[in-house]
Amino acid sequence: MYSLKATDLFEIAYQLSRLNSSSFMQHTLRNILIVILLIFAVYYAKAQNDSTFAPRKSSLPAEEQRLIDRVRFGGNFSFQFGNVTFIDVSPLVFYQATPQLQVGVGATYQYIRFNFRGFNTTANSIYGGRVFGRFFPFASSPFFAHAEYENLNVAYFDQLVGEVRRGWVPGTFLGGGYSQPMGRRAAFNLTVLYNFSWNQLRSPYASPWVVRAGFHL
Repeated sequence: MYSLKATDLFEIAYQLSRLNSSSFMQHTLRNILIVILLIFAVYYAKAQNDSTFAPRKSSLPAEEQRLIDRVRFGGNFSFQFGNVTFIDVSPLVFYQATPQLQVGVGATYQYIRFNFRGFNTTANSIYGGRVFGRFFPFASSPFFAHAEYENLNVAYFDQLVGEVRRGWVPGTFLGGGYSQPMGRRAAFNLTVLYNFSWNQLRSPYASPWVVRAGFHL
């Protein structure tokens, strides 16, 4: 199986930095990918040259491992400043229930502000949490299935009363992803999900399709 190298990640980040973005979402996604790729390129380069980062398999049966050895921390973190300010802090923690099953919880906080000359400055905060499960059909495969329930508090325009309100908006996600190991415990994760509860009028997502890039340690 082909494995990414640090030089590959640097090259991808360089090519992304040369792209011209025609919209806010394209620009934000490009910046997120660049930051993540550069961070993991540096980390991976260190891992390849440091024996302390060599993959380790526990000699103990799963039931005899310490609890802390089966807990992982990570999440998605991104930001952008300028006429459009975007901050996303979404930490998570999960438990390696079995070699093929992960169950966890996460929190989400997003801040978006638009500040253009000639227009009123607008801002919105989004916050909430989620529970999820990941299943690797084959123990040696990097591909996994992902199921998740999320509940976010968002500001939305209520057409019935003609005003902006805040409320809780649920999301039910199913999909899959790819996990690229980056040492003993760390991994880069790319997930593609479909939101079966997506509501065009209230959902904070522009589409029922959601792509996430993150990591865990």
